[in-house]
Amino acid sequence: MLNTAITSSESKSLWATPGWIPEEIGIIVDQCHFICFQGDELKLQLQCGLPNLKVYSLIGIVAEINSGHNQKPHLVSFINVAHSLPEVEPQSQWHLFNDFHVRSVSPEEALNYSASWKTPSVIAFQIKAANNQIDNSWKKNLDTSLLYSDTSKKNEKTFHPLTLLDDVPGGNTIIALDTEFVSVRQSEIEVNADGELETIRPTVYALARVSVIRGSGEKEGIPFIDDYIASKEPVIDYLTSYSGIVKEDLDPLLSRHNLVPLKVAYKKLWILLNLGCKFLGHGLRQDFRVTNIHVPKSQVIDTSDFFFIVALKRKLSLAFLAWYLLKEDIQVKTHDSIEDARTALRLYRKYQEFQDAGVLETMLQDIYRKGKDTGFKPPTIKDDEKVFKRTGTPPILNELTLPSTPLNNVFNLGSSTMNSARKCFASGWTPGRGTNAHSSPLCHPWCPKIPIQACKITFKDSEYRTSFQTEKISMCEGPSAQESCTVSKSYC
Repeated sequence: MLNTAITSSESKSLWATPGWIPEEIGIIVDQCHFICFQGDELKLQLQCGLPNLKVYSLIGIVAEINSGHNQKPHLVSFINVAHSLPEVEPQSQWHLFNDFHVRSVSPEEALNYSASWKTPSVIAFQIKAANNQIDNSWKKNLDTSLLYSDTSKKNEKTFHPLTLLDDVPGGNTIIALDTEFVSVRQSEIEVNADGELETIRPTVYALARVSVIRGSGEKEGIPFIDDYIASKEPVIDYLTSYSGIVKEDLDPLLSRHNLVPLKVAYKKLWILLNLGCKFLGHGLRQDFRVTNIHVPKSQVIDTSDFFFIVALKRKLSLAFLAWYLLKEDIQVKTHDSIEDARTALRLYRKYQEFQDAGVLETMLQDIYRKGKDTGFKPPTIKDDEKVFKRTGTPPILNELTLPSTPLNNVFNLGSSTMNSARKCFASGWTPGRGTNAHSSPLCHPWCPKIPIQACKITFKDSEYRTSFQTEKISMCEGPSAQESCTVSKSYC
């Protein structure tokens, strides 16, 4: 590790020299002598077999960026990820890390410091023999005691902790997972001068409940983790219709559940991950993203991918699959993560049955045919009941919430009078779950259905994400311009 934060004119001229930073160096330390080789000279010494010569690879650079314009300098990192991959790569793979922004860059961009606004501060080398070597021996000494401890003081427990006698998770262990979230920060959306919507600050969700169920053995279907999270941040919205969480559930004085700190719940998942357990669930991508945990694809069993015909571009909700395949109604009144995790596990067993019988493709066609007839939701749930359904977790990209299996349609909102629009939006109502593109219930039930020429919305069903394509807002004219933009913003 070399500290290179020198800002003299002489050092600047050296950094500006093309090829000044080598990607490999050779070092000999002999008694009181320090000898360094690079480039062609290093290759020559390697051919000659110079003793005690150790070769180091450049793995990263921390650079100071000083753009001026009354802005403070900040640091970015350039990392060559090729040296950390399991297999040796023939070429360098440099990446720029600038806070949350990460992208691949060319070696020239990573190693070129001729610009005055870009100065290397720290240069990191790693011994070449350690390249592409991943030491996972620490996993053999994991402290798994947290999985077997029972910290709950409640008399009525919703879970049974693991036991050392018959519950030892390992590489082939399947566990069913479902999580619930609450909102701790609302998003901020503005309309710019061109009439386009810009998300200034996205909605932030926090983990509120984690339920993990045994996926095999005599105790299959029995939960061994059901933790509610004591959040330090104030909760803005408990999202009860999505999560089933109410204020009392997370209150240390009132909660009837096993309330734990976030670190405890997270460490349990981290231990299970590093033990090699396979996480099973429905729509797990959002669970992992908001939980802020990365699970390799080899350890993910997502039932939303198993009951899916790619050509139809439409994923099916857990509630619909449970109704059609398991003959059960779930998520009728509220949501329960244990119920959802157990249902996903049973769907996985159904999937295995269909595969073994060789009827999977036929069953998928039948499922989609029935879904088309019922609107891809259980017919026992009536439209006027406004029962909220989800694919696994709340959406995290936009304020506007859509059906669990959104329609791949484009529709334009027509024009109407501003007086009717003001009357409709005075209640502050915004489209909730169950909004349908065909019926377009854009107003509160007691308001007239007023299509507004504000934007064009495209529903795209791709891994439970929704993308929005907005057009310029043409309503922002006259004395009511600000109110018009507010109305339009609610829909884009």
